[in-house]
Amino acid sequence: MLKKTSAQKARQKFGELMDEVRLKGDRYIVERGNRPMVAVIPVEEYLSWEKVRERLYERIKQIREGNQSVGSEVLESEIKEAVEAARQV
Repeated sequence: MLKKTSAQKARQKFGELMDEVRLKGDRYIVERGNRPMVAVIPVEEYLSWEKVRERLYERIKQIREGNQSVGSEVLESEIKEAVEAARQV
């Protein structure tokens, strides 16, 4: 469950907050002056996001390497076609 708390309450009850995140899987948005500042999430969720992020960056690297020999005009044309096709969906 996503919850919000103030920075002051998070400091005062940080142990409880950590237990709720670790044991219940709750997620917290910590606010200062009604502005969201940070998120506290289970470490497993964070590590999962990191793996996805790394796979995405590796895929981007592969695409860049594969397109080095393709001219910019061709790439721009293919991107334009892909954007138009996505908008029609």
